[in-house]
Amino acid sequence: MRFILTTLLFLTLFGSQGPIARPDPRSTNSLKNRVIIASQEGEYCDASHSVGKLGLGIAAGWLGGVYQYTPDACIIGDWRGEGGEYPRWSGIQYLNDVGLWVGGVVGSDTLVSIVSYIDRDEGGWEFLVDGDPSRALEYRSISDPEAPEFIGALSEEDFICRSVDTFTASSGYGHLSNLDFLDYRPHRPLNLGIEQRSYAWSVEYAEDFVLFDVRITNIGQSFLEQVYVGIQSDQDCGQWSLEEDVYWISEDDICGFLRTYPSSRGCGFVDTVGLAWVADNDGDPIKGEFKVKGGNKSPLSVEGIRFLQLPKATQQISYNWWVRNYGLNYDFGPRRKPTPDRPLRNFHTGGTGEPLGDRNKYYLMSNGEWDYDQPYVTAIWPGDPEWMFPPFEYRDSLANGDDAYYVLSFGPFRLAPGAQLSLAFAYIAGENFHTDPNNGINLINKQPTTWYQNVSFDDIALNSMWAEWLYDNPGVDTDSDGYAGEYRVCVLDSQFIGGQWVITAADTTYHHGDGVPDWRGVQPPPPPVFWLEPQLNGIRIRFNGQASETTKDIFSGLIDFEGYHIWLGRDERESSLSLLASYDRENYDKWVWNKFIPPAGDFVIQDVPMTLDEIRCRYGSGIDPCDDSLFHPLSFDRTNPYRYKYAVDSIFYFTPHDKNVYRLGTQTPIRKVYPDAHKPTGLDTVKAEDLTPEGYLKYYEYECMLENLLPTIPYHINVTAYDFGSPKVKLPSLETSKMMGLEHAFPYADEAQTDTTLPPVYIYPNPYRIDADYRAAGFEGRGSSRIPDRDRRVHFVNVPPRCTIRIHSLDGDLIREIRHDFDPADPNSRHDSWDLINRNIQTVVSGLYYWSVEAVDGSVQMGTLAIIK
Repeated sequence: MRFILTTLLFLTLFGSQGPIARPDPRSTNSLKNRVIIASQEGEYCDASHSVGKLGLGIAAGWLGGVYQYTPDACIIGDWRGEGGEYPRWSGIQYLNDVGLWVGGVVGSDTLVSIVSYIDRDEGGWEFLVDGDPSRALEYRSISDPEAPEFIGALSEEDFICRSVDTFTASSGYGHLSNLDFLDYRPHRPLNLGIEQRSYAWSVEYAEDFVLFDVRITNIGQSFLEQVYVGIQSDQDCGQWSLEEDVYWISEDDICGFLRTYPSSRGCGFVDTVGLAWVADNDGDPIKGEFKVKGGNKSPLSVEGIRFLQLPKATQQISYNWWVRNYGLNYDFGPRRKPTPDRPLRNFHTGGTGEPLGDRNKYYLMSNGEWDYDQPYVTAIWPGDPEWMFPPFEYRDSLANGDDAYYVLSFGPFRLAPGAQLSLAFAYIAGENFHTDPNNGINLINKQPTTWYQNVSFDDIALNSMWAEWLYDNPGVDTDSDGYAGEYRVCVLDSQFIGGQWVITAADTTYHHGDGVPDWRGVQPPPPPVFWLEPQLNGIRIRFNGQASETTKDIFSGLIDFEGYHIWLGRDERESSLSLLASYDRENYDKWVWNKFIPPAGDFVIQDVPMTLDEIRCRYGSGIDPCDDSLFHPLSFDRTNPYRYKYAVDSIFYFTPHDKNVYRLGTQTPIRKVYPDAHKPTGLDTVKAEDLTPEGYLKYYEYECMLENLLPTIPYHINVTAYDFGSPKVKLPSLETSKMMGLEHAFPYADEAQTDTTLPPVYIYPNPYRIDADYRAAGFEGRGSSRIPDRDRRVHFVNVPPRCTIRIHSLDGDLIREIRHDFDPADPNSRHDSWDLINRNIQTVVSGLYYWSVEAVDGSVQMGTLAIIK
């Protein structure tokens, strides 16, 4: 359920040069985007995953939005922390909260401990921080090998959260909870400890999910019998509008469980998906059309949870959903018909939906039911052999979507003191679930099958498989026992030989791992190290791709580097970045005829891209085919393929793998800094003359010049590397993040670039007009969600790298002092700004002010500034 907030008082907003050499430029934004809320003992600690397309708040045993009522907030970063926002920054969210439930029997008592906001009267945070909050939440990242958080990291954004269930009073929305609904007593802890490790990536195939590794330990002295573990979800789908100061969530969500789905690899294979999902019932069309811009955008995606690995002793898995409603006659959840050995459970709530109280929650986790999908409520009739008949007066409304919850649970186990249970799961999002704005009428007309035919699980099913493959890499023998997982064989060609069909070409692909977690995935090449060197009205971008062009892919063992992109923007939002320049290797995809593809055969890609030299050496003519300059792959196409008589892949043609923009300095403004540099091989001894001043190989050094730039504008720049992907398994080209490592610079010249000293310090805009609305014009606060008074800027230009900037009133009172201390090599060492906030953290009033800039040598420059309202 989403609680409607209608004032900014209830929202927490997360926000706030010469060459720069960085070991890995991805590290800067990795830290900047991090959102951590650390709280006191007896409370909880939150963080936000924000490197991928999915924005997800997390705590130990909990997923959702990072809310303003988290006590003692320590906030880092600029993400709003809304739950399941997808795509991130779209304002569309699909999740209120997901919480861990653990239930067991202690003596004669049935106890359950939870982390969620489900209960209408009971609160919900029963796993809390015990001791030092700094231990309750740790951050790690593979982004920067030189950073302390690199040690032990598995992803671009690791969070390790810890909490314990040892408190007799829980916390719910910042206040202590009420008593248990059934037994009318305070919370009785199971004495458990949770360690939750979560992992997120920015690469394209992994940007739509977050993986979780949860470890539950009995830290008490009692044996816990018949232990069940559940993941309970309350997913609310709709627009979250900060600008309009309101959550717009319609309670018309629909849920279900997707067991299998046709494999994205084709050949008639079917993948096991195992996904509990929730989506809006119809995508909220307006006047028959989906709205994709502005406020109240249509929620067209779907999100869900799948188990990746459960304890081997698991005997039973259950899936139960319900609709929570304060009108108890409408409080509903599917129930199997009672039998002598399975009597009907009375929740004592007046309904069959929300499981209030420990004993009701335990029943739901342990009942072994697997509920039908919500759209099929209208398909259950009084004579159904398995399911109880839903309330007749509400069944149409229930099937059409409502405030749906579910719990996915497993067990039972016996947990001795000190014993531990482990589980792995993924929270996954997928796009383009809704494609037909008129599909909702099929639910109203009691046609769930037709409704399913008009929604698409393609994207989330593929993302679900990638989550599994990243958790346990298929084809990788992690423990070296000779078993690398399950594989499939797709026959590509055969011949009739000796009276029988003989397979002559086949494709073998692994689709499950060896059962030993890997927690790693395919990564793009490492990004190049780059430097921004401001020039007079320009910026020189210099980068070195030694690591980008020589690192092998961990799965294929190939160097799969394909090219570079240079991105340029006016602010640090990803949507503001535009592609400035590219370099792309010259290579080609080979499309081979496969007669078994329905309905009558088709061309498919079966291998990695080939260079021109590789193609000529394999298919050229003459004494030395590699020298056959007359053979060119683009001489053949789909209507005129090449017919090769020496192999089973005898009919094929070629297409450029990408844009093939490879002529440096002509097709692209990117060029070599050292065009005559020697390319070392593995047998060469690297000499001093082969290295740049920073210690990189000269052969991999590039530059790109930006000219005719405005000196008063900061330019945000990044250089990314990308690989050639794997068309064979439909893995797109992977590119390093455009956001991680993003740098900015102003196009100012330094003294070394001019024949004279730099011009004196000046400021702009001067006068500063409050009524000019610079933010609306895009001159300040671009991409920020803060109030305008916290985004105003007056800029100081041509300041010394180390100086003190002071602003005084006409009476001589010090208004603000700014310590400017930059390395002279930093591209922003000649620039600083003032946010029009005084020493007392108040907005200054209109009037005339003096400013001064004092250098370390004691020299002072002064001027005046007018602020006009």
